[in-house]
Amino acid sequence: MIDKTNDIKQFIKKHYEPATIDDAPEELQLSSYDFLCILFQVFPVDCIDTDDLYNILTSLGYEPQQITPTSFRWCFKPL
Repeated sequence: MIDKTNDIKQFIKKHYEPATIDDAPEELQLSSYDFLCILFQVFPVDCIDTDDLYNILTSLGYEPQQITPTSFRWCFKPL
């Protein structure tokens, strides 16, 4: 697996900022899978997994937002 963690972290910092359910556009309230699909359009497929994504996002100040008792989303605002 190619380590693209730092590149992905810089990409997220350049294009997004943390948001909440209340202030994120609906199209940017994404599951981990959905956000990985976006990232894999820019970076090699499977260069990170959901655990890596969780670590990257939390290190950047993102917090998963609870939608239902069993459903969480990451919320982004474009820069």
